[in-house]
Amino acid sequence: MNIAVNKYDRRRGTVLLVVMGMMAIGTLAVGSILSSALGKMRLADKQLSMEQAFYIAQAGAERAATRLADGRTYGNSTLNGDFGAGSYVTEIEYTSLLGGEFDVEIVSTGTVKGQSRTITMHGVRRASWARYALWYERSDPSVLWITPGEKFAGPVYSKPQFNFHDKDLASKGQTEFMNRASSGAKTANYKTSKVKPIFHRGLALSAPTETMASVSFSALLTTAEQGGMVLYGPTTIDLDGNEMLITNTDAGWTNKRKPIPANGVLYVKTIPRSGRTAERKGDVEISAPQGLNGRLTIVAENDVEIMDHIKYASDPRYNPNSDDALGLIAHRSVVVETTAPNDVNIFAHMIAVNGGFGVKNHDQGKSRGMLNVYGGIVNKTRNAVGLVGSSGYDKYYIFDIRFTTDPPPNYPKLVDQLEWTEWEG
Repeated sequence: MNIAVNKYDRRRGTVLLVVMGMMAIGTLAVGSILSSALGKMRLADKQLSMEQAFYIAQAGAERAATRLADGRTYGNSTLNGDFGAGSYVTEIEYTSLLGGEFDVEIVSTGTVKGQSRTITMHGVRRASWARYALWYERSDPSVLWITPGEKFAGPVYSKPQFNFHDKDLASKGQTEFMNRASSGAKTANYKTSKVKPIFHRGLALSAPTETMASVSFSALLTTAEQGGMVLYGPTTIDLDGNEMLITNTDAGWTNKRKPIPANGVLYVKTIPRSGRTAERKGDVEISAPQGLNGRLTIVAENDVEIMDHIKYASDPRYNPNSDDALGLIAHRSVVVETTAPNDVNIFAHMIAVNGGFGVKNHDQGKSRGMLNVYGGIVNKTRNAVGLVGSSGYDKYYIFDIRFTTDPPPNYPKLVDQLEWTEWEG
């Protein structure tokens, strides 16, 4: 039996095949689009989880940093916590350094939906007062000038107004601030319109008031009693290499040679009045023309009096590997005495808590040349060192950049300020 197929049936079959083919292609295309969209959604979700994990890791690191900022040493520890949609695990590892300091590493990992991110903070530490190139809360009754050519690599803070002089501007160049400069005053004073200090990180005016409340003499005394040295009454110290020539009546010493204390802290106490015995102030006369070979912090319950050059055995300006460091902390003032030579060199970071750094008889006699300070100055009162172009010294202050990360031993710390060497993440 023969079945006849007309041409119209053949056409319908062809059309059906074409339609079915197009439907198949469309289905594949839709599937591909859906698959691509789902893949992109999964990728976006993964990326979102990784971003969230990063911020959670930061939260863990900040929690660890808060523990460090309060000044207590907790030792190696692990912090765990939940935060939003994820959790963190933060490791804190302490390494002991010279002079009672610590280097801390914080490794924090945040995890969200199986995605993890890790950040690492190397060399975390509480910032010390040695990070300041210059800090002062008030000036003496006369106007104190910042003169041309001065360069400040560390932060500078002044509660009163900055005053910028123009003496020798053409030869010395503009004053230069490499780091943050801030003043509590609303304006700065310029001797002439030619004075245009260079502020690499800006000048902040009307800055919040800072204080030296964190410089604790009781804490420094405790440190000296635990691995350092404590002397009583007026004391003369001549630093000679890694030894100190000490004259002290209470100890019965005259140019007694003593090694630098194990923890690098020497504390000189005031002997209070007792009956008919007069008070004997904790003054320190200090000199180091031969150069200090080592790391030392000297604390005086009254004044520190600079009698001669104070130098390092290895000059860090020419030897970047020098580890010599000196801190001078006075309850009252740090004074350059009349016995100091012309063009005197002072290699030290200095703190005068209730007084200031200045030159005795700065307004008398002829010019004494240059006062070269390689270190930093923190003082309540910014005292004068000379009269511009007349008497006393001209200033040449250079911040010891090493003190940013490696201050003199057991140097006082700032409140709630942390710094670190490197950040990865």
